[in-house]
Amino acid sequence: MASYNQRFNSDDSVIRHIIIGLLADLNNKIYFYRQIDADNRKAIDIPFYYSITGDDQFLRDNFLFSTASGTDCHPSAAFADGNYDVVPRGVVNLTGMSIDADKLVNKRNVGSYTKMNSDGAMEGYTAEFEMIPITLSVDLEILVSSTLDAFKITERLIKTLYKSNNFNVEVGHLNEATYRLNSYYAIPEDFEIQTPIDFTFEDKDKYKISFPVEISSFIPSFDFESERHVGNRMFEILSSTIPTTDDITSGAIETSKITEDAIEGITINRILRPGSSFNQVSNLHTPSSLDSTVPLDSTINTGLVVIQSGSYNQEKTLLSTNGTVTIDASNFAGATGISIAYGGVVNIKFYSGQWYIVSSSNTTINY
Repeated sequence: MASYNQRFNSDDSVIRHIIIGLLADLNNKIYFYRQIDADNRKAIDIPFYYSITGDDQFLRDNFLFSTASGTDCHPSAAFADGNYDVVPRGVVNLTGMSIDADKLVNKRNVGSYTKMNSDGAMEGYTAEFEMIPITLSVDLEILVSSTLDAFKITERLIKTLYKSNNFNVEVGHLNEATYRLNSYYAIPEDFEIQTPIDFTFEDKDKYKISFPVEISSFIPSFDFESERHVGNRMFEILSSTIPTTDDITSGAIETSKITEDAIEGITINRILRPGSSFNQVSNLHTPSSLDSTVPLDSTINTGLVVIQSGSYNQEKTLLSTNGTVTIDASNFAGATGISIAYGGVVNIKFYSGQWYIVSSSNTTINY
């Protein structure tokens, strides 16, 4: 069976995958060079492990380390029984976790993932989900054999990991959802280097480099009730039109039939400018309050034209592009009637809740 097709109890633990991703990233990036002799310079890898004991003893997947015949932290076939602590080595210890509520986003985002069907094939799905941001606090400790090695490793940490690093991990169970999760971490500006000063016959202190690391990542929460297969396609759109006598919305061409009491079979087509509305009952055309220039047509604006209230010191220009247009003067200061002939222009300004006429041409204004 292929490795990607195997199932384990630890597959659906997001935190475990994030820690493994951190260990893998550190194992790939952290090393230093050691001059063996005048002609040979060797790269020394630093293996990183995860500790669940809380002290200097580290948990390994198997207790095999470098032997006399095995180099570069790879065990040889002829290994000795027992637990041999390789130096240098690093250990990561999880100290805490918190939810970063400031980074929460909307719950109704749509995400994609894959899972295995009954035939053993991987298929894609989409569902609504929420990404819950978390911060993992870990302590990282590197044990070395000399002060010089501590200096070299510290310099390598600064050159390679400062300031921010990211990695991706594949998370999830094959029968539920598998997806890629992005995480990032940063190293601090301060490092602690410990050097031993006391030795005994039973134990020997070690040189240590210690610093905290914070990992920022997410725990996704899928709403599987909204799950859809990515292969679903829309092949037909069915729609229906319901006649209405409500106000005509902006930017539309509306056709309304005259009632039974009127002439049968005659239709009225009214073409409205975007941002305007037409009231069939009062026969009033209301231009958008955002227009700075309002062209008016007597064949369209057959009734009184109401100019909506504006904002403080807002200015408008009203002009007739066809015929004579009558303006409702109820919200104009002083004027009782305004008629703009073809080619006429009226410049107005909104102040203190009313429109004021600034200038006009080819326009009849009654006071």
